[in-house]
Amino acid sequence: MNKQTKGAIAAGAAALLLAGGAGTMAAWNSSQTVAGGAVNSGTLSLTQNGSPAGWKENGNPVDITTFKAVPGDVITYNASFKVGAVGKNLNATLTADTSTITGDAALISALAPSTVVTKNGAPLAGGAITESNNNDIVDVAVTFTFNNATAGTTAQGAAVNLANFNVKLQQNS
Repeated sequence: MNKQTKGAIAAGAAALLLAGGAGTMAAWNSSQTVAGGAVNSGTLSLTQNGSPAGWKENGNPVDITTFKAVPGDVITYNASFKVGAVGKNLNATLTADTSTITGDAALISALAPSTVVTKNGAPLAGGAITESNNNDIVDVAVTFTFNNATAGTTAQGAAVNLANFNVKLQQNS
């Protein structure tokens, strides 16, 4: 046999060995069904309970649509809400949603809202809500304090729309 024939036979044999071995490289494995179950997600909700107590300035009822605030004024919105909070390790905060307050930026900044959440008259520190508050009725007071240090003509003759501002219950990360 000549060298070319021997080389061709050797190359063919090598190709057969490689091709035949490629399909037989088996990796062992095994599986077993585990006793699992469904995973269900919790819920977080906030529903207004009854009619809101409305707006007050220094404890006296006011019509927010006609009220003319000046630096130093304190106006408060009061309402009650039913909390839905279901989920292990659920931790949320109830606050005023300042992103829903529209109008003059200087007046919005000067009003600086703060939120106090109470249950049966006892404050919930920082508006903290957990699963233990599920189905609770909480009272929310959002206070807008017109900064007394607002100087010059800042925010004079300006308007903000508080008619549709929201309170929000948001899960903490």
